Amino acid sequence: MADVEFQKRILTLTTELVDALKGRYPGWGGLIQLNGTPERLAKMYDENCWSSEEIEKELSSQVRVFDDGYKGMVIIGPATVWSLCPHHLLPCEFRVTIGVVPSGKVLGASKFTRIATILGHRPIMQETYTTELANEVQTRLSPLGTAVYVVGSHSCMTSRGIKQPRDNQMTTCALQGCFKESQAAREEFMLSATRRNYSE
Repeated sequence: MADVEFQKRILTLTTELVDALKGRYPGWGGLIQLNGTPERLAKMYDENCWSSEEIEKELSSQVRVFDDGYKGMVIIGPATVWSLCPHHLLPCEFRVTIGVVPSGKVLGASKFTRIATILGHRPIMQETYTTELANEVQTRLSPLGTAVYVVGSHSCMTSRGIKQPRDNQMTTCALQGCFKESQAAREEFMLSATRRNYSE
């Protein structure tokens, strides 16, 4: 899925970035460690920042629903999804738990994780990611309800700025359908999601 033109554009920029960094350390022997860094950065951004067309193509090819009469709650996760903070382009680690109550159609268990992973392949705020993931599952599967619970650890908080420890995390949740309307369904999902995330 390599985008050669995108990599060329990024390579031009990352070469300038690395040259600027080298200019801070004239005569330092360790500069050799930066050899090849522009190319590695270009490949990294291509790997982690898919185009909108690539994201839609992957979603369409991966997501297949099946008819089934199961009416109970399905909860998957937490899955680990890596993305980039759109403000600093630093890594974010999302632990994602998804819940659905089917309405005659089901999705393969691994496909929930695939959807979550695909949507992480662009710079995105955790709040936006949580909402988009819930919308995607609800649209693709048409269940009676969808719930998404995300616990995020952000490098922009741990490695710069306030430099808080990694366990200073952010939690977001999106609820649709019966999870929004029914307190019992909401509580069942939230209890399971929090236990799964904080039992370690």
